[in-house]
Formats: sequence, C-alpha cells, structure tokens
Amino acid sequence: MAKQGGEPVSLQQLRALAAIADTGSFTLAAETLHLTQPAISHLVRRMEEELGQPLVVRGRRIRLTDAGQMMADTSLRALRLIDESVGVCRSQSQLSEGRVVLAVGHLTAGTLMPPVLDRFSRTHPQLAATLLDSTAEQMMSRVLSREADLGFGSDIGQKHSGLATEALFSASMALFVRDDHPIARHAEVEGRALDGLPFIHVNPDANVWRAISRQLASVANVYPVVAHHVSMLSTAFGLVQAGAGVALLPQYVDVLMPARLRAVRIARPALEFPVVAIRLAKHPLSPAAMAFLAMARQHMKA
Repeated sequence: MAKQGGEPVSLQQLRALAAIADTGSFTLAAETLHLTQPAISHLVRRMEEELGQPLVVRGRRIRLTDAGQMMADTSLRALRLIDESVGVCRSQSQLSEGRVVLAVGHLTAGTLMPPVLDRFSRTHPQLAATLLDSTAEQMMSRVLSREADLGFGSDIGQKHSGLATEALFSASMALFVRDDHPIARHAEVEGRALDGLPFIHVNPDANVWRAISRQLASVANVYPVVAHHVSMLSTAFGLVQAGAGVALLPQYVDVLMPARLRAVRIARPALEFPVVAIRLAKHPLSPAAMAFLAMARQHMKA
C-alpha cells in the first residue's frame, strides 16, 4: 500500500528512474547521475514505497513494470520541461536572453529614450526591448496590468499605491513658439510673459501640469489659457507651426523641434519637468528589466 500522507516523489527519484529506463542498468544510471549504485537503488526503493507498488524488476536483466514504464515516460517529459525552464531562468539571470517592455510617455519616448535604447542594445545584444508610446494614464495602466515591466515619463504623483516611482532627473521647461512670434526674439522670458497666450496643452492628464499651473499662478499671477488639448508632441509642434498657439514643454524636446520654431527659456519662476521611472511596488523586476533600469539611471542622471 502507498503511504498515507507520505513524502511526495522527489525530482531526484524521478531522475533515477528515468536514468534506469534510459540505460537499463542501476550501475550505468548511477554513473550518469554521478551517484553510487546503492544511492540509485535507495531512491527507487523509496519511490516504490511511496507509490505502493514495484517499478523495477530486478535481476540479471533490468526491466520496468508497467507502472514503472509509465512513471519513467512521464519523468522524461517532465524533466525535459523542468531542465529547459531552469536553463531559461539561468540564461535570463546571466542576461544571455530576456525581454523588457517599456511604457514611455510621449515627451520622453522620442527624445530621452532612443539613446538609452541604443546603448542598451549595444551593451546587451541578446536582450530585446520593446517601447510602447503612452500617455501618462496609459503608462500607469500598462505597468499595473503587467503589459509593461517599466514606465518612464513625467512624475505621476501619488496616483496609485500599487506603483513605485523613482526620480531620474528634472528638466527645465521652455516655451516653444514660432520664429515670427514676438517672444522668439528673446533667449529667456519671465513667467509673466506667458499671460494671455493661447497654449497647446500636451498630455493634459499628466500630474506635472497641475504643479506647473500652481507655480505660474502663485509666482507670476499667470493662468494659462488652453487653446488645444493634444496627446502627441508632433501634433503640438504642428499647431505651433501653424500659429495656433504656443507650447510649454521640457527643454529636451528641442531635439525634435521642426523648422521655424524656437525654444525660449522661462525664468521667475524656474519651471521644472521631473522625469521618473515607475514599476509595480510589490513585484520584482526581471533581470532584463533590472538591467534596463540601471542603464536608464546611469544615462539620465549623468
């Protein structure tokens, strides 16, 4: 009879039985597994006790019982899957393979992220990185649903307890205007110069805009008038080019600024655009995601 509530069959026992089935010998099975022949015999005997029936017919010629053959066949399939999974986990931990999915805010996706992705692919050519262009809300939902491993973009504030944020750096804000706009003649303007201008508001659900609006109101007594709400940086630039308004954006997006636009610095108040990384608060990152986050820290904090 099988033991009631006995110890479960172990991987080592399954390996011993599979090796006997493969070699037809206790001695050869022991050599294959780098064990002694008595150790192999003990493993199989314990397994037979647990299952309540013989698995191996011992004698001059070793053969398996029907139950033993069934267990050996199952063991071979299961051990192959286990060994493959162990191999994948080890390869991932050694960064020999893996994948990281990134949900990146629109302002960051086309400006800060491309050089990080390029550096990551050159440093870890075996790892794949996928970028998902996202609004602030999409960035959060994709990380929460585990569609993405990491999010990068503007500070989300304390919007969700399930997310952890890490500040990477803070960028100065600039006013993007058409080159024939009166403000375009200046390298820098005070905040009060923004009063009454029609604004192209990019990604309005981002938490950062509320903080900037409060700063403008309290320091410069400016209350921005929003002419258009848009999600994409390219749309904002197109509207500015068409003379439909001005856009208040982090200075670093000037690398994508089209012809006929100017970026003018803002002084008094000095407006900042914090860039953060977000992740699930209580879920460990994969080795590939950890490697990417480390590289993003190094690149953006430099």
